[in-house]
Amino acid sequence: MMIAKLTKFAQQHAVGAMALRAAIVGLNFAVMIGLAAYLGLAAFGALAVVWGLALVAATVLSLGGPLMLLRHLTDGRGVSSLAIILQVMLAPLVLAGLAYPVLCAVFPDLPWLPILAMGLGINLVTCLASIMRALGSLQMSMALRDAGPQVALGLGVLTSPYLIDGAILIQGLFWLGLLAVAAAAWCVHHPEFDGLIRPRGEPAGVAWSLWGTAILGMGLAQVDIIAAGHLLTPEQVGIYALLRRIANLVALPISVATWVSAAPVSAAFGAGNHVQLQRASVKGSRIAFVPALVLFCIGLVALPMITDSIQGRWVFIVLLTGALVQAVFASSFTVATLCAQAHLAALTRLSSILIYVTAVWIIGAAVLGPVGNALIYVGAISLGSFGLWLAVWQRMGLDTSAFVGLRRRGIVWRHS
Repeated sequence: MMIAKLTKFAQQHAVGAMALRAAIVGLNFAVMIGLAAYLGLAAFGALAVVWGLALVAATVLSLGGPLMLLRHLTDGRGVSSLAIILQVMLAPLVLAGLAYPVLCAVFPDLPWLPILAMGLGINLVTCLASIMRALGSLQMSMALRDAGPQVALGLGVLTSPYLIDGAILIQGLFWLGLLAVAAAAWCVHHPEFDGLIRPRGEPAGVAWSLWGTAILGMGLAQVDIIAAGHLLTPEQVGIYALLRRIANLVALPISVATWVSAAPVSAAFGAGNHVQLQRASVKGSRIAFVPALVLFCIGLVALPMITDSIQGRWVFIVLLTGALVQAVFASSFTVATLCAQAHLAALTRLSSILIYVTAVWIIGAAVLGPVGNALIYVGAISLGSFGLWLAVWQRMGLDTSAFVGLRRRGIVWRHS
């Protein structure tokens, strides 16, 4: 009953979630364009690198908390109040305190205190978004998770007395803290909040596979920009970061598909209902791929308006293609992380990072350039996506690609 209810809820709210996601991406894109115009490409490129490190730090400090909360709060087991306090606040703070002197010693030129502080803030709002999602708030939780940090960064630039990276992050953290307070108040006063908090619920701990998957996912999302900060000129980094932001519009439906289908997938797996699990996977694939294909075509048509540089156009085409490949295999990650196969997602993401880093190291910065960086990055993430799809299919007998939903409507189940 609960599985069917969650699936119906996901279907009914997919269109609204897609519209909201489009608005969020548009807002985030406007923030980044505004920052690039306000700061200049060189300063924007430097800020993009530091911001990427803060995003990675948030995932590392999370100990897998956001995904673990989402899974346990939607699979019927619940979570204890002590577990939430430890998982959301105390454990990340302790880990940040341990990491700070090490990072300062190894990379002394980076502003690690603002980076780690912003990482803690981003993790906090991400955990709160998972709790809000479990309470049934699809739109507000998505807005908090995906738009909150970026908007806080933009406000940080506008209100910071000093336009240097560390000062901007600290000022942005202030605005992010205000969002976290409002989200926490919403959760505590929600009528169903007490039902999720159970004295005998899941205890605090480290979900190693979920944590590793989240770290590697964020690292994979930022590794090309972080590497570009060391391989390319500041102006090239700024242009590359902007083109990547635009190309990521094709991946817009992927986040919607993941956020909409997460609860039905988790509930179906918890109930051992393979048929409902396949239905939820197919629904996620359809939500991700069809709109992504449309956006991909729009991106190609709009190419002359996006950049007049031949090099920039090739970078954009390559990044567009990579985003479309991600949409083809969008449901693989959702199914793996929420169905006790998170280690598969972690291994394939680690493989993608190693492929990228190895290729960049072998080719070298002198001949890489923006186009080469994009080609290597897209090749690495595409191989990882295909590998995860193949692993899930072999282990679970579940086809999580978009093609299963396009071949036939209904249920496709293959026993391994």
